[in-house]
Amino acid sequence: MTGPSITPDFTALEVPMDTWSEPFWQGTAEHRLTFPRCTTCGTFRWPAGPFCPSCHAQPVDWVPAGEPRIYSFTILPVRSAGDDEPARQRIPVLVEFADAPGVRLVSVLIDAMPEAAAIDARLVPHWLPAANAVVPAFRLASPEISR
Repeated sequence: MTGPSITPDFTALEVPMDTWSEPFWQGTAEHRLTFPRCTTCGTFRWPAGPFCPSCHAQPVDWVPAGEPRIYSFTILPVRSAGDDEPARQRIPVLVEFADAPGVRLVSVLIDAMPEAAAIDARLVPHWLPAANAVVPAFRLASPEISR
């Protein structure tokens, strides 16, 4: 018997931040996903950095990501504490966003049965506390295929 994917505990995680990524983490603290887009050529810049990879300009606007979907995933077994507990999994996902072409965010799919994970599945963000930030995780948008 298997159970839904686990929710990791990030409370001890110190998220590294710099000048370029700080607006992303400010957004997640407000339960928003935004990404930097070059104001010169419109290319999204992720991971955030000082120069656009296309035109080498510096100015960016932080714009809403749009609907998240699974781009890729894998299922990792997690050893259970006892034989009477259902087997659990961690499901790392690579997430893409409707309004941020080219951006892919590494995260985790939580509270989902492994067989429900699928490429292009719609997601909704779920916010997990870390030591110094709020980390985005994701659940499947269709609750009938979760848990």
